[in-house]
Amino acid sequence: MAPMPMKFYLPFGIAVVDDADMTKPLKWILLVCFSASFAFSQQPPSAAPSSNKEVDEQIDTTVMAKETEHLDQRNGKMGLFMWVPTEFWEQSTVNAGGSREHAKEYFKPLRDYNVFLVGVGSITVGGMNWVADATLRKNIVLRDQAGDSFKPLDNVSLEAQSFVEILKPTLKTMMGQFGEGVQLLFFPIKDSAGKLFADPRRSSEFSLVVSDLMGTHTSTYTWRLPLTSILPPKYCPIGKERVEANWKYCPWHGNKLDSDATPAPVLPAPK
Repeated sequence: MAPMPMKFYLPFGIAVVDDADMTKPLKWILLVCFSASFAFSQQPPSAAPSSNKEVDEQIDTTVMAKETEHLDQRNGKMGLFMWVPTEFWEQSTVNAGGSREHAKEYFKPLRDYNVFLVGVGSITVGGMNWVADATLRKNIVLRDQAGDSFKPLDNVSLEAQSFVEILKPTLKTMMGQFGEGVQLLFFPIKDSAGKLFADPRRSSEFSLVVSDLMGTHTSTYTWRLPLTSILPPKYCPIGKERVEANWKYCPWHGNKLDSDATPAPVLPAPK
């Protein structure tokens, strides 16, 4: 007999997700992040908002989710590995009805860390058998572009810890088994030289190295920056095709692409 679909009670209605949907990472990720961000949008600011208004940038969180997640399904296992820049939480909270000033103030403590949503489990007839948080921490490291490795942090600031204390019960309540299985891991934001190594707006590369969890000895999941979803559109100067922000060369013409975004081509006015 086929397993029963799971129902998640979200602020905007009921989402029914069956086993087939577990292979659709974007659906899961957006459910996770909307649920969490809705809870954060209801929290009072931890401090008075600044009087300096910043540019109200609009980020497509659906596109960003595609860029920042890895979903791996093999050997009877499923692993979700999502790097979550602070900009993602901020925009998701705005989308859920919170103010941008509130969001920037609330998530400011997370800018001191590289934050990942991670869930690894075995696929069973009844759903998922998730790996415990302690096991994830023991078998995952973050590797920067220089090849240095960092273990998940056991201790974070009180402000960042309060974020976890709100997130975990919210996910469990709203998303049941899946919400309970996803863990929040914090890693250092700077390398051994004190340099930021995961800026979504600058060129860099980093990886999560996962040992003995996905049915193989080692699995590596890599993020290459900058993120296209967070930067102005970039175009090839020769053919004017739109390209990804982290591409070094145009795949159609082979020319090297400038690091800065090339202005979009100007179309002739209709006659």
